[in-house]
Amino acid sequence: MSADLGTVAPYLRLEPRPGGVRVRGRTEAVFGHESADGQGVFARWRWDGERLLVRNDRYGMWPLFYRHEGSALTVSPDVRVLLALGGPAEPDHDALAVFLRLGFFLAEDTPFAGVRALPPAATLTWSAGRLGLASGRMPPAGPAATTRRAAVDGFVELFRDAVARRLPDEPYVLPLSGGRDSRHILLELHRQGAPPRLCVSGAKFPPDPGADAKVAAVLAARLGVEHRVLRGRRSQFRAELAANPAQSMCTVEGAWALPVLAYLRARTRVSFDGIGGGELAQNPSMELIRANPFEPDNLPGVADRMLLAGRTGPHVEHLLSPRLAGLWSRERARAHLVAELERHAGAAFPYASFYFWNRTRRAIAMTPYGLLRDGPVLHAPYLDHALFDHLSSVPGRFLTDGTFHDEALRRAYPEHAGLGFASAAPPPPTPVLVRHRLGYLLRLLGHAAWAERDWRRGGDRVLGRLLAATRGEGAGRRVSRLLPIAVYLLQLEALTGRRTGAGPW
Repeated sequence: MSADLGTVAPYLRLEPRPGGVRVRGRTEAVFGHESADGQGVFARWRWDGERLLVRNDRYGMWPLFYRHEGSALTVSPDVRVLLALGGPAEPDHDALAVFLRLGFFLAEDTPFAGVRALPPAATLTWSAGRLGLASGRMPPAGPAATTRRAAVDGFVELFRDAVARRLPDEPYVLPLSGGRDSRHILLELHRQGAPPRLCVSGAKFPPDPGADAKVAAVLAARLGVEHRVLRGRRSQFRAELAANPAQSMCTVEGAWALPVLAYLRARTRVSFDGIGGGELAQNPSMELIRANPFEPDNLPGVADRMLLAGRTGPHVEHLLSPRLAGLWSRERARAHLVAELERHAGAAFPYASFYFWNRTRRAIAMTPYGLLRDGPVLHAPYLDHALFDHLSSVPGRFLTDGTFHDEALRRAYPEHAGLGFASAAPPPPTPVLVRHRLGYLLRLLGHAAWAERDWRRGGDRVLGRLLAATRGEGAGRRVSRLLPIAVYLLQLEALTGRRTGAGPW
């Protein structure tokens, strides 16, 4: 289950012993990039022989995990390291009940009950077996007293300032998609006279129609910037097999990006990432949001509708044994989700706040900052403090029509207003999808036939339930959603079973 990118992650383990502390791993580590004014995406720790100090960025985007068992403490950016160093690997049932339906973990959850993610703006200390943890998590910003025009103008100007503070002083490579976030970055870099030497686009897996790269190529050509499409692996299954554990089993996204990340690692020392732009300026879940208004007085109803419309919706039950269906029930997921939704009820746009602090922070961030842990500096202009403060206070009524970011782009760069977005492209034809699903399923079954012992323990049952899901009405859509989750469950079983001697299956 080793990842394609990177090596064994750094870690630090501290164990009190009579007369001192047993220290294993690195006493000091720095990840990411922190600017002089405290901005950036980063995490760091330092053990001075008596006291450990761990810090991270304002939003907690850099993945860093810890386990506090008894008086011992372990920290690492990779959950697998914490598991390998001992301690229980019992699943966190509340966390998994939500994850398997929505596709991301909430707050500081991980798949494992004894392992936690470091919260945003955290200061963790440890001395003589005593743990201290404080988080500067920002309270949700209420709606600003503003007009839509002023909100859009503020977005344009603050984004320009954010990019200006991060202008590279050397040639660099920029990832470019057919969407809004990376387009905004490229157009502003070009406007400020610092365009990349090359733009690269990845090829996603079906049912993605492949329009991302086509739209990106048109934009790059307009600006006179070279563009290259990096072809992905032919096997989505094998890519996910590598990417899931490398992302600490905290997401099933990101596998498509492996070729892009590998290219950045080898070809550039600095680049940009559009993380945060979608959730803050034009949420990709807007269709769900409009169909499911945020009702502070009926959060269980909001949670129910979110769970049904999530990554697997009601389909995940097809993969679960009766025991797991009880442990990871929708009722359990609803209760856990409601508790998190309550934290965002006072935000200017509660859904934007919820998705930013959960999906963006705990799933999307795992790709650039988990898979590319020791790669180039990745500037994230949407996380600029002044810009974030502005966007998070934009009244929700300005965002729910789904055109806020479009309007900002048209106003800032009117000469490119006619170029559409990849999201409008039609899906590939049905035969392409059928061949893709069949190829994925065959590779999964073939791998399971010779997989390690941990996969075989309960794999036959998971795979049997998956095969049963291929029959009946709506099987194509159901299987497309379930295949990556089936791989995830088998990998999770291997990790839990390896530590406990018997997984929960």
